[in-house]
Amino acid sequence: MAGKRVGNPLGVALVATVLAGLLTALVLSLVLEDDETPETAPAVLTLAPAPGDGTVPQTDLAGQAAPGFSYEPLDGGDEVDFDSFRAGQPAVINFFAQWCAPCVREMPDFEAAFGDYGDAVAFLGLSYNESAADARALVDQTGVTYATGRDPAGDILARFGGIGMPTTVFITADGTIATTHTGAIAPAELRDELDGLLG
Repeated sequence: MAGKRVGNPLGVALVATVLAGLLTALVLSLVLEDDETPETAPAVLTLAPAPGDGTVPQTDLAGQAAPGFSYEPLDGGDEVDFDSFRAGQPAVINFFAQWCAPCVREMPDFEAAFGDYGDAVAFLGLSYNESAADARALVDQTGVTYATGRDPAGDILARFGGIGMPTTVFITADGTIATTHTGAIAPAELRDELDGLLG
């Protein structure tokens, strides 16, 4: 029986357990890394390359006249001229998309503000770079009742210097850009900006 080795069953079981634990930890780390829920998603989705320091550049158009544009209403019908739509009122434009988690999170806040300010401020939501069907589904999902339209190629967002999603533009009654906000906007900040338009 010379040359026959008898293995240590306890040692084999210990090595197998350690290897199984390491494999489980590796799989869990990969799953958790890819599982980004809306609650942990970033507050802004950058559409343009950021500078080397990682900050999001913002084209500051404050004080300039808002560019003229027309949009296709999400509920159908002819194109609408924005200046005619706002009819001399201050306005807020929110660019949104179904694929943008911060956009989805903040849309109910805009609806709540519309309920409080809608008689004094013109609210417009513009769907950016998505199908009309996806945009309508998101509007239904979030309960938005203010005016909505499409910016399918991003031309309107580009005119406002937008470089991330969501983007919100606040326009004074005389048609001047007061503020452009890139990224999700907190409800209190939204209301502060609206109060500023009316102040």
